Amino acid sequence: MAQLEANIKEKFEVIINESNEQFHNGKQKESIVLLEEAWELIPEPKGIYSESYHLVEDIIDTLFLLQDFNKAYEWSKKIFITGFMRFDTGTKEFISAKAAFELGKFDLARDFFNFAFKKSEGRCFEDEDPKYLEFFKS
Repeated sequence: MAQLEANIKEKFEVIINESNEQFHNGKQKESIVLLEEAWELIPEPKGIYSESYHLVEDIIDTLFLLQDFNKAYEWSKKIFITGFMRFDTGTKEFISAKAAFELGKFDLARDFFNFAFKKSEGRCFEDEDPKYLEFFKS
């Protein structure tokens, strides 16, 4: 994976630390703004940097906490341009499935859950809200 240039990495880490502080102080909306600012710092193509995957995952997780599923769904599309060197266990598809499910896009959610299930051999549903597995089995 490519490494961020030192000056960009330093700015990136400062913003991430600020975001973490906002999050821990119960200011998740402010945290999201900072995470999005950090995303903009990553040069194109963003997917070659290891920071991009974890950043998008953190954004989506925080948006789920805020129940902003529209925005989480939009960010779930970006997760597919990140983490090229990660072992593919269906995590990206599972994240997208959850976002689609919460928006009532059930056909799309089922397709993503199916991919995630196959890639993870069913492990993707472990430690997740049981409603996703119930939906998948129905």
